[in-house]
Amino acid sequence: MINEEGQIAVDFLLGISLFLIALMFVVQFIPGLFMSGSAGESSLDYTAYRTATILTEDPGWWGNSTSSSTDWESHTNDIMRIGLAVDDDNSSKSTNRPNIISRDKIIAMMQVNESIFVDRLGLYDNVNDAVFSYGYNISIIKDKQYLSINNTAITRGDPAPPDRETSRITRLMLVETGRVAYINATELTTNLTLPSNTSLINVRGPLSENITIQLGQFDINGTNPSLKYVKLNGSTLTTSADYTVYEKNGATRSSPGSSLDTDDVLCLDFNSSLFEYNQTYSLELTFSDIRFTRSAPPYFEFTENCEPLYEPAYLNVEVWQ
Repeated sequence: MINEEGQIAVDFLLGISLFLIALMFVVQFIPGLFMSGSAGESSLDYTAYRTATILTEDPGWWGNSTSSSTDWESHTNDIMRIGLAVDDDNSSKSTNRPNIISRDKIIAMMQVNESIFVDRLGLYDNVNDAVFSYGYNISIIKDKQYLSINNTAITRGDPAPPDRETSRITRLMLVETGRVAYINATELTTNLTLPSNTSLINVRGPLSENITIQLGQFDINGTNPSLKYVKLNGSTLTTSADYTVYEKNGATRSSPGSSLDTDDVLCLDFNSSLFEYNQTYSLELTFSDIRFTRSAPPYFEFTENCEPLYEPAYLNVEVWQ
């Protein structure tokens, strides 16, 4: 051999070049497989999920130098965390009733100062020490429309802009919508001045929320049992304006049929504005082909026998930059 210098074959050089190019491609491509989107999208997803979870599963918390509890709706000047879940033990920071939502906390949420609301729910981001708030919309939907409490639609924030990338989370929950009394119709009473197909229920005012009366186990005395009309202190009420009536099967509502069966549950929702004064109101329920055999007094007292009414609804949380 005349020349002993090392030589690199052309095929080896081409092969190692292709290998290095492929390696660089893999190094840049592999991390993208494990990312759901851009950094901004990931932050939005996390914020929407966290906000929805806190609102539905946390009762919230307030505190100052002397005391603290979960009933932040009564201490809005010292809010540390905003949550909507019902709580049976105010001394604990958590609840054993997640996804069951308090009416009082919803009302308080709608009244919280905007800057406090954004801060306590973490609806902001910090980039290079620059703090900016997310756009957001938080709404409770029932029967395909905004839940209304005290004639206020429960929606907070702005409509999502059509030209922005948004992240949205929807949670199913049970919301306290009013007060309800479950009544066995055979336990209702009438008096000698009324026909046997009419019963009286006393309601103590004033009331700040709608009330529901659910009747079942009717004593049928004819071929066409049905509700004829409802009077309040002697004046006939108007359906839709003063009250609504429907039959209930589980969580399903339907218009009352032309004839009630013994096992049907008849529901009457009354507007709270009917009971605005500090007095006892008399509800007179008159049926056709249904009788009440027990004599009054005493009359059924709604206020003493009611409990919170929880109905299914959806929490929608949507955020954007």
